[in-house]
Order: sequence, then structure tokens, then C-alpha cells
Amino acid sequence: MKADAIPTHPVHIPASEADLMLQRRLKKHHVAIILIHWFNASTWILELTTGAALIVSRYFRVTPEWYVTLVEGVFGSRGNLLRFHIALGLTWIFVFLVYGIFGFRTYLRTEVLHKEMGLDRDDWRWLIVRGLRILGRSNEALPTQGSYNAGQKMFGWLVYTMIPIVMISGLVMTFRGLGTPLVGWAVVAHFGAVGAVVSGLMIHVYMGAVFPEEKSAFFSMFTGTVDELYAYHHHFKWWREMKLKERAWMERHDREAHVDAPTPEADAPPAPAPATPPHA
Repeated sequence: MKADAIPTHPVHIPASEADLMLQRRLKKHHVAIILIHWFNASTWILELTTGAALIVSRYFRVTPEWYVTLVEGVFGSRGNLLRFHIALGLTWIFVFLVYGIFGFRTYLRTEVLHKEMGLDRDDWRWLIVRGLRILGRSNEALPTQGSYNAGQKMFGWLVYTMIPIVMISGLVMTFRGLGTPLVGWAVVAHFGAVGAVVSGLMIHVYMGAVFPEEKSAFFSMFTGTVDELYAYHHHFKWWREMKLKERAWMERHDREAHVDAPTPEADAPPAPAPATPPHA
């Protein structure tokens, strides 16, 4: 691959070039995205931990008795456990509302609606080919992907669809001002939405933290960057977009430097005045 060439599709990369690409970094996530990601992750861990201990019924339970006793013991009483669960949930809702209102133009519109959830023809084809490859029915290469692959985008759709249901049902369960039947349905909706997100989270965590090929993506949620070789192999369309922007910036910079550069005539010292002949 020539130094100034940006391929339209993935091509073989020599080992020397691959080593250089492994050292170069591309920015994938803004700081705000990283912070909201880990705030959301830590909140869900705590809410799932406490919420599972709150589900106690003579008809069903999701955790053993020793787990319920352990968690209640950490908080001192079941009442304290419930108050913590509610307070953290309300804080989570407040933070997301602030993020949605003040970060819509900068983050939600570009990062979420366009990059994380926007599905194109290649994404739909990726889902079909990926499913066939898992079933052993196809050896077709996966279509090139943007900054998020189609699987990540489908998880994004699941999360952003279920989050409003979790929030609204949680508020109905907390304030109980709309009647017992509605509270009962809110409980069902809350459990169902949380269960759907958890099912997707198990795959998400495995692919990000355990799957070897996605380790670079996992660490990008700490550093905000990925190596260029990973981007080339797994997110080629995004890699090409970044390289085109980089080339455009360099060309603009070169033009501006050429315009601002002093001309040779301006740099030359002034010519000496002609000598005045002596008077006779």
C-alpha cells in the first residue's frame, strides 16, 4: 500500500506497514462518552446487585436466600437497601436527562443516533453473513464496517429502547401515585426491560472484555483511542473516513503554509545603491 494511497476496500498490508499501523492511534471516543459509559456501567452493576436482592416472593426469586441475607446485611436493613436502590436510580435518571439535554447536539446526535444506531446496507448484510458464519453455512467475508459494527449497533438499539421503559416504570413503582394496577404493570415492564438489557449485556461484556479480537475496543473505553491496524481490520469504513480527513487537513495545511511562506524576493537583502561618481 503506497504511503499516499487510501484504498477503497481492504487490501493486503506488508508486515512493515502493519507494524507502523499498530503503533499509530486513532481517537474513537470523546471523554464525555467514556465517562457516561462507565457511570452507566457502574450504576447498572449496583442496581442489578441490589435489585436482585429485592425480588423476594413466596412464588419466585432470582437469587438464593444467602445472597439476599448478605446484601441486606451490607446495607443494615431491607429498608436501607430499597432506599439506596431508589436513590441511585433517580440519580441515574437525572444524569441521563442532563446528558440528553445539554449533550444532544455534540454527542447524542453524532455519537449515538448516527454512529451507534445508524444502520446502512452493509450493516444489514453484516448481520446476515455473521449469522451464517456462526451456523457454519458461509465463508463469505464480513462487509466493511464503520466506527461501530452492526452487532454493536443492534445492542445500542436494545439499550436505548429499553432505557426509557426502565426509567418510566421505575418512577411509577417509586411514587405509586397512579393506582395499583398501573404499578403492577410497571413491575412487569421493569423486570422485562432489565432482563432484555442484561441478556444483551452478557454478549456485550464477553465480546468486549473476553473475545481476543476486541481487546483494543475494550481498552478504548479507558484511553479513547484504538490502534490503526485494529481500525483497518475491524472498522475499515471508519478508518478510511479518518484517513481522508487526515489527508484533507494536511493538504489544507500545506496550502496555508505555502501562502504564508515569504517569497525569495522578500527574503533577499535590499540591493545596494549605485555608487555616485566623484565630481570632477
